[in-house]
Amino acid sequence: MILNIRRNFFKQSFLGGAILLFYGSSLYGAAEPLKTLTLVQEDLFPKAKELDVDTASYLLLILDHSRISTTEKKFLRNGVQWLHEESLKLYGKLYYNLSQQKRQDVLQEIAEYGWGKSWIESLLTYSMEALYSDASYGVNKRDAAQRWLGFSAGEPHPKRAYL
Repeated sequence: MILNIRRNFFKQSFLGGAILLFYGSSLYGAAEPLKTLTLVQEDLFPKAKELDVDTASYLLLILDHSRISTTEKKFLRNGVQWLHEESLKLYGKLYYNLSQQKRQDVLQEIAEYGWGKSWIESLLTYSMEALYSDASYGVNKRDAAQRWLGFSAGEPHPKRAYL
């Protein structure tokens, strides 16, 4: 228990320090894709947040997983840039600075493009995987999403995450 608290403290301290250190530099933008991906996932499937499913943490697991292709990871990251470009073209603001309705408009617009449709499908797929995930992955802690979906996981449950 104490080890987990200490570990979380160090993670948060490092992240906070990195943001303060790099704020205003070109490296600061490196933290922005996750912010955007998290917001897009919430915009695409708001019920996940209501069910307390941490889809962003699951996406981090995916982006760090060795069995996910570099091409897929690059596509997810590039999609953020393309989304912001479309958002700037339509409204003159980055996606996460738009109102909820304007963000929906941007998502509908990019869904008309081949890349946009595929990118949205990928994000929805990972969101659904997070909903069905076992509590051992740490993103669906209360299994609320599984109960909401009427899904009953098989036995035995994993003792640790396989990602």
